[in-house]
Amino acid sequence: MFPSHAFTHIYTQLLLPFSSAESRNMAFPETHLHMPIRSISLPSRIHHPSAKFQAALSQLQTCQNSSSDSQSLQVSLFSLSELYHSLHQLNHSLPTAQAELSLDVSATLLDSCDAARNLIINLKEHLLNLHSALRRKGKSMEVQIKEYFVFRKKIKKETSKLILGLKELDGSETTALAVSLLRSLFIFLSTTTSMKTNTCTLKFVSKLIGGGRSSSSIMSELQNLDLVLRSDGDNSKEVKKTLEILEERTEGLEAALDSLFKSLVQYRVYLLNILTTHS
Repeated sequence: MFPSHAFTHIYTQLLLPFSSAESRNMAFPETHLHMPIRSISLPSRIHHPSAKFQAALSQLQTCQNSSSDSQSLQVSLFSLSELYHSLHQLNHSLPTAQAELSLDVSATLLDSCDAARNLIINLKEHLLNLHSALRRKGKSMEVQIKEYFVFRKKIKKETSKLILGLKELDGSETTALAVSLLRSLFIFLSTTTSMKTNTCTLKFVSKLIGGGRSSSSIMSELQNLDLVLRSDGDNSKEVKKTLEILEERTEGLEAALDSLFKSLVQYRVYLLNILTTHS
């Protein structure tokens, strides 16, 4: 910040060209050139990367203890993204062996995150197809329901392999939290419900769906959809309501996975820089 006298000197020099008689008759005479100086106030508290890391870690640990519905998973994924983002900002110089191990772990986490994102994108496509078929009515709905359940079986096989790959990872507390969260996401995507429903059960499911988050502690949104699609009779309203909920929730999960993927890439670059410096 400039001292007050220095600012006044510069201001006076700028006014020298106006030293004629005409300029002396201006609204502000020379004796009134002392202008008040406004200081730029900085934030009283700057969030240090370590503080961000601890806040994200605390948030993630809290979310891990809650139910694994889509909304809780979304919040946890964003927290994990912030955790890795703040981790690479700490600029700690890790030992070479630890950096190499973390690099290998990050590659598996990136692959798992990318696989989860692709599953969510494919799921969204099937949900949109179901919604479109529901509006058209007729045989197209039956076709889309069959295709949807074929896809659900495919998800179950893929997520089983992905969960096995995550079990092999070993590392820090951050890695353990990442593995636990991705595993919960894969379980959410793969858990199915095959039971047939009657009218009474369908009304029960409808109440669960209308109850918002509380319903997910009993069954996930995907399980709700399984039940509604497998039920007998005219249940287009229940199907429409369930699809709308799932379409919104999958959008949130996709955004959270995109954020996590970017943070993992940044963290991987950070580790590569450490290894390059030590080589």
